Amino acid sequence: MDIKGRILQSLRPRRDGLLLRSDVKSFGSPSQVSAALHSLVEGGQIERLDRGIYAKPAMVMQLGKESLLESAAFKVERLRSQLVHRNKRVRLTLTAQYVRNLAKSKGVLFNPIYVDRWASSVTKLAGDEVKSDPTDDLLVALTRSGKMTPKDMVALVIKHHKDLKRV
Repeated sequence: MDIKGRILQSLRPRRDGLLLRSDVKSFGSPSQVSAALHSLVEGGQIERLDRGIYAKPAMVMQLGKESLLESAAFKVERLRSQLVHRNKRVRLTLTAQYVRNLAKSKGVLFNPIYVDRWASSVTKLAGDEVKSDPTDDLLVALTRSGKMTPKDMVALVIKHHKDLKRV
C-alpha cells in the first residue's frame, strides 16, 4: 500500500475527521509524506485547514473550519502534555490526582480561550517565565465551569504548589 492509501486508511476510523501531520510522519520520509498529503488535497480527498492540520471534507462542511481548528489545537496540546509527562516521568502529587479525578468525574477538560493566550503573551513580553501545569489548567477549567468556587480553587492551587516543592 502506498503512503496515500495509508493516510486515507488512518483517517477513515477517526470520528472527528482530523488528521495531524504528526499522525502520519512515520509513513515515509518528510518529503514523501508532504507529496502524498499535497496529492490528497489536490484530489479533494482531504482538506488542508492549516499548517500540518488536515480534515475530511465532509467534516469541514458539517462542523466548520474554525471548530475543527479548535479541536486540533486541543489535540496538539494534549499530545504535547503527554510528551512532557513521558519525558519528565512526572509523579503526580495527591492534590494533582484529586484534581484530575474531580475533573474527570465532572466531565471537565481545559480548553484555552482567548484570555489565556493573551495572558501568556503578555507574560512573555514582560520577560516573566510563568508556566501553568495541567493541574493548574484543570483547576481553572473547574472554576470556569462552576464546579468549584474561586476560594476552593485558590486553596487547591496553593496546596498543589506546596506539594510540588516537597516531591
